[in-house]
Amino acid sequence: MAEVRSNDPLVNLSWKDRCTKLLEQVEEKHSAAKDVKGKTDDLLKEKKELEDKLKRIEEETEKASKQLKEMENDGLDKPINSSLLKLYTLITKLTFDIETPVNEPKGYIAGNSLETFQFDTAKHSQQFIIDSLWSLIEAQLKPNRDKKHTVSDWLVNSLDCELIKRRKLS
Repeated sequence: MAEVRSNDPLVNLSWKDRCTKLLEQVEEKHSAAKDVKGKTDDLLKEKKELEDKLKRIEEETEKASKQLKEMENDGLDKPINSSLLKLYTLITKLTFDIETPVNEPKGYIAGNSLETFQFDTAKHSQQFIIDSLWSLIEAQLKPNRDKKHTVSDWLVNSLDCELIKRRKLS
């Protein structure tokens, strides 16, 4: 009968020595498993901390976004400085009805005659509105060569402007 040789080092040991070696291997594996479990627990704890930190950052980002939107909206709702508005009105003869919604610019230009305007920003582009207003301003500020302006013309024009202001362009 031929002898079977094995590469297993435990084959050549006695029964007692084999059991001892196997127990040592089990203890090593158990120790390694504890180390892996400890590392896994540490990683899970770190993952939880990072998730909590990410959640806080997302909440802060959302809060900052809301504040930014509020700041942008506040800028739209604030009235223009009255002295600046008066300066624009004196230069361009353009007066806006400040009680209309922001998306419906409305007003009048009091130059050689009185021209009213009203736009809907949903229907017209910003560029169209700007170009239209500049065209109206230009037409109103061109000197009328046929007519000589007098003080009474100026007073009538001013009174017309005041009447329009009181009616609020309704």
